[in-house]
Amino acid sequence: MRFTIDEARKLLRDADIFDNEAPPQTINMNDQWSWACADCQRVPDDTVCAVAELFFRYGWCGVLYWVSERNGGMLSEFHDNNRFIEFVRREEQIRKEIPGSTKRAYHKAKYEIGTT
Repeated sequence: MRFTIDEARKLLRDADIFDNEAPPQTINMNDQWSWACADCQRVPDDTVCAVAELFFRYGWCGVLYWVSERNGGMLSEFHDNNRFIEFVRREEQIRKEIPGSTKRAYHKAKYEIGTT
């Protein structure tokens, strides 16, 4: 799905992903990487659509993945968050390798999450 910037902002605001109304938008990431970690991630206008597309496809897991990638592959103290990030990373790799959704639907891929 492709979003315009206004559609992307609306989706992310309606889902309470953004902490504020006016650009630059921010995502509250408190306690996502470790306990008592106060973090707020800025979302520049040129990335709002990418965040919305990841959220549309994967929910909060897509947002975690986006923040992780934006910060050099940052991982969390929480294994579940890392598994979510790894899942989206692998699925996005498949999307890049096989761009057509019809071909991707019949593509057989096998991987394990959380084994590393």
